[in-house]
Amino acid sequence: MTKKKVELQALKKEKISVEIIGVTPLLMEKMDMDVVERYNLKKGKKMSKKDDVLEEEKYEYKKHKTKDGKVGFPAIAFLKGMVEVAPYIDGMDKKKVRGSVRVLGDIIPINYKKEYKDVKWGRTSGITKSPRKIIRPMFEDWSCKLDIVYNSANISAEQVINLLNWAGFQIGIGGFRPEKSGNFGQYEVKT
Repeated sequence: MTKKKVELQALKKEKISVEIIGVTPLLMEKMDMDVVERYNLKKGKKMSKKDDVLEEEKYEYKKHKTKDGKVGFPAIAFLKGMVEVAPYIDGMDKKKVRGSVRVLGDIIPINYKKEYKDVKWGRTSGITKSPRKIIRPMFEDWSCKLDIVYNSANISAEQVINLLNWAGFQIGIGGFRPEKSGNFGQYEVKT
């Protein structure tokens, strides 16, 4: 039996750092399972002042945070946006982007000038769909830096930058973003 030598085809990994500038405020709505569970149990019972107090207490938990406690956002959100916008760019498709691009890190630190409590009223699930207060963190004049690794055999740096820029306009990040018929969380690549 002869042994066949296998040659590994070298990956052409390259790394770029990109600065992102928020165009519209970033609205965070990190999933809080306590709130979800509590409202599912209520199933339409009348809201009380206690519910409003609980919503205020949950405010800090709705923020994504880095390991050192700074406000941040999941890196995967930026990659997901790039994947979703791929079919709109010539020569790109979701599979190619998903397989060729990585946004490094877990939670990307977000720099911002002002934080607000965004207070809205929503509806619970259930038959009566009773109103409930929703308080979410909102950040204005935000920015961040992304470190991106890509396989230059499949995709160019220019394509990566364009994917990211288009994703900021068409998809966005956070709550009530363009992908979800909103206008929050839009961003662009700093030139």
